[in-house]
Amino acid sequence: MTLLRLYIVRHGETDWNRTRRIQGQKDVPLNETGITQAALLAQALKEVPFTRAYTSDLQRASKTAEVILRYHPSVIVEEDEALREVYMGELEGEPGNSKKPAPSKETTEALMRRWQSWYSRSIVRYMLSKVKRGTAGGGIGGSECILVVSHGALISHMVRVLVASGAVLPARGVVVGHCLNTGVSIIDYSESVQGRSRGIYLKGTLAKYSDVTHLLRTNVVEENVDEGRVVP
Repeated sequence: MTLLRLYIVRHGETDWNRTRRIQGQKDVPLNETGITQAALLAQALKEVPFTRAYTSDLQRASKTAEVILRYHPSVIVEEDEALREVYMGELEGEPGNSKKPAPSKETTEALMRRWQSWYSRSIVRYMLSKVKRGTAGGGIGGSECILVVSHGALISHMVRVLVASGAVLPARGVVVGHCLNTGVSIIDYSESVQGRSRGIYLKGTLAKYSDVTHLLRTNVVEENVDEGRVVP
C-alpha cells in the first residue's frame, strides 16, 4: 500500500528561463507565462488531498506553491533554504553558454549534502515516525500527499541520485530527462521490512517525472541552463 505520495514540482517560467540566463539563487520572479503555468497546474492538482507543503524560499518557487495551494487553504507551506536552486556563483545572470570561471559555484557534493539533509528530516524521518506510531496514511487510497516546490537542477540531481542509489525505482516507461517549468514528478512510498533486524524502510517508486500534460499546448522552454551545469 502507498503510504506517501510525494509531488515534486519545478517552479513556473521566468524571463531568465525564456532568455536562457543562468539563475542559480538569484531571486528572479515568475513572468506572466509562469503564473499561467502555475494556475494550470493548480487546477490539475486541486483534488489532491495535500497535508503538508514545502517550498524553496526563492520567489519563483514560493509563488508557484502559493498559486497551487489556493485550492488547499488549510495547508501551511514551509519555506526552506535547503530547497533553493544550485548556487551558481559568478555565473548567475550570465548567458547559458557562458565560459566565465565560477570558483564560488556550489559543488555537487555540497548540493547533495543540502538536499539530503532536508529529505532525511522532512520526508524519511517524518514518515518512519508515523509508521512506527501506526498513523501513516490518510487521504485517497490511504496515502498521505505532500507537495514540494523547488528548482530544476536540484530536482534533477535529487531524483537521479535517489534512483541511482536504489532508494527509488522508476516505474515502467518513466525516464528521468529534462526538468521542465511546473513539471510534476511523483514518488510513491510504501513500507518495506528488511534484514535480520526487521528494520522498517521506505521503498520508493518514481511514478512520473516532470509531467507537463497540464500545460496542454503552451510553449514550454525545453532546456534549463542551470540544470545543465550540475553533474548528476
